[in-house]
Amino acid sequence: MHTLVKQATTFLDAIITPQELKKLSNTDLQALAQEIRQEIINSLAKTGGHLASNLGVVEITMGLHKVFDSPNDLFLWDVGHQAYVHKMLTGRRDQFPTLRQYKGLSGFINPLESEHDAFVAGHSSTSISLAVGMALAADIKKQKRKVVAVIGDGGLTGGMALEAINHLGHIQKDVIIILNDNEMSISENLGGISLYMKRIKETFFYKDIKQKIDFIEDKLDEAKLNPALWELIEMVKKEAKDRFDTPGIVFEKLGINYSGPVDGHDIEAVIKALESVKDKSTPQLIHIITQKGKGYAPAESDAIKYHGVPAFALEPALTENSETATRPKAKTYSDIFSQALIDIAAMDKDIVAITPATAEGSGVVKFGKAYPDRFFDVAICEQHAVTMAAGMAKLGLKPVVSIYSTFLQRAMDQVVHDVAIMNLPVVFGIDRGGLVEDGETHQGVFDISWLRAVPNFKVWAPRNARELRNMLYTATQKNDGPVAIRFPRDKAIDAVDSESGANGKQVPFELLQVDQWPIVKESKNADSGCYILAYGAMVDACESILPELAKRGIDATLIDARSAKPLDEALLTRLMTEAGARIVTVEEGVESGGFGAGVLEFQARLRMQLKSNNAGLDKQGKTRVQAEIGVLAIDDTFVEHGARGILLDLVGLSASKLTQSLCDFFKD
Repeated sequence: MHTLVKQATTFLDAIITPQELKKLSNTDLQALAQEIRQEIINSLAKTGGHLASNLGVVEITMGLHKVFDSPNDLFLWDVGHQAYVHKMLTGRRDQFPTLRQYKGLSGFINPLESEHDAFVAGHSSTSISLAVGMALAADIKKQKRKVVAVIGDGGLTGGMALEAINHLGHIQKDVIIILNDNEMSISENLGGISLYMKRIKETFFYKDIKQKIDFIEDKLDEAKLNPALWELIEMVKKEAKDRFDTPGIVFEKLGINYSGPVDGHDIEAVIKALESVKDKSTPQLIHIITQKGKGYAPAESDAIKYHGVPAFALEPALTENSETATRPKAKTYSDIFSQALIDIAAMDKDIVAITPATAEGSGVVKFGKAYPDRFFDVAICEQHAVTMAAGMAKLGLKPVVSIYSTFLQRAMDQVVHDVAIMNLPVVFGIDRGGLVEDGETHQGVFDISWLRAVPNFKVWAPRNARELRNMLYTATQKNDGPVAIRFPRDKAIDAVDSESGANGKQVPFELLQVDQWPIVKESKNADSGCYILAYGAMVDACESILPELAKRGIDATLIDARSAKPLDEALLTRLMTEAGARIVTVEEGVESGGFGAGVLEFQARLRMQLKSNNAGLDKQGKTRVQAEIGVLAIDDTFVEHGARGILLDLVGLSASKLTQSLCDFFKD
């Protein structure tokens, strides 16, 4: 039978709540695991989603619900995109046809969906900190409940997870850590911790020795020995244990009892491991080995490709449209950025690229293949990535940090303290700037606002592929301070023309005066007084509706306001002192502190400046700064998950909503 054909699910059909799992034998659970994997594959073929990670945690999830009692016992899923099995077992199986769709089932953990979801989860390395906090709260409130943190070996590379382990080992609270070790995050894990995890799996020697030592301890407890001899034996035992070159000893040195490794696809072994720590009151870490993509051959062989999949992308397909299969894939802004970086690096030996475990998603994995000695994937360590870039810049390199907007938030202090204060020439290629389908935890809508507030920073956004290439070239070659270049997760406008001209040769790079805003389309009526200042991806959106605005009698000038900081102050001064001028700013970011706010701030400064110079009034005694300004941006709210087109409409930035808003503002 084909993988994507719906198959019978006898055991899964019987699971209404997690309590039903407790009635199943290990043999039944093995059959259930197979049905769950089939259900995930079949569902994601229709909706898309995170495939490989969920196939890998089936037995872990079943074991948790078999041994513990959710929701009284708390399960904290690091990142949360590997909790599809958990959702299926907690009454949400029937909602999977709506997975990651607007108003449908979230692709991450969300307490608003179910009482079984203990805490929102979208970013990595948070679960152990949350577990420590909840265990302390339960202790203070005299609540009897277990707190379990599930974290991957990728998440364990994050500094926050290590900070939490350090604290937990000190306070010795009742927390169970499930280390799901599959050697992967989004891409293959890198770094010393990853190597350490591999070493643990290479030897089971520690497990055998530890069992023998524990046996000796039990026997010695029964023996009647004088205190001096007992103290000597204890000392020898401790020294022997300390001298073992044991993989799990690092956790135990930090005060966390280690057990494992455990075969994560042997349900009996998983349950036994969980039951062995269930009644312990001290910190426990169970090291469980899993295979990302388990049970689906294509995902097993290429876990990176099948980490997250679009709908109908699972292979082998039921049917294949030959026209679709041969059609070239449209280039994204990520593709354009990566290729531009490669092209610039060919001319400039000081260019280096850094990414915090997003090499595949941002496309810079291509740079790593072209220049392996100048490429640094630092794992899920955003703060380290930024400060490392600062160190490189201080000694004359030109670091380019490729990072998602939502992940850059995790390194705010490093951006300010280590880059901006010294005005170091670090370039930030901010991918996923704007709305994405993944929901509140991943929306890249805050970067404009908080980066604008940081002195020395330039904050740019291209209108198309060519402008992106030239912005990156300008930022690396002028090399006079930190620059943020943000772009959306979308198909690139004019992608083909940006890289090769009519003769097929590469289009040469150009140095841009980015804080001078070009006019995309000028009003035919010189007295129109209608101006649209669009930022980044909103330039194309606004240009597409100009014909409709014209039909409604609005002849506006569209300006590519490509730099939110610094502003084109000369142009703004001219517009703001033009009699009867009406200006609308449009941006795919939050209104508070954003590009539009910057324009309003400049207007206030200009008015004060002109007044202080006795130049603020015209001949009639009226202020010269009269322009009416409107701001179209995202309201002060978190934006839910859904397709980008739907979300743009939701926040008022779709073509139809922009048309209506601009008409309302510009009408006489």
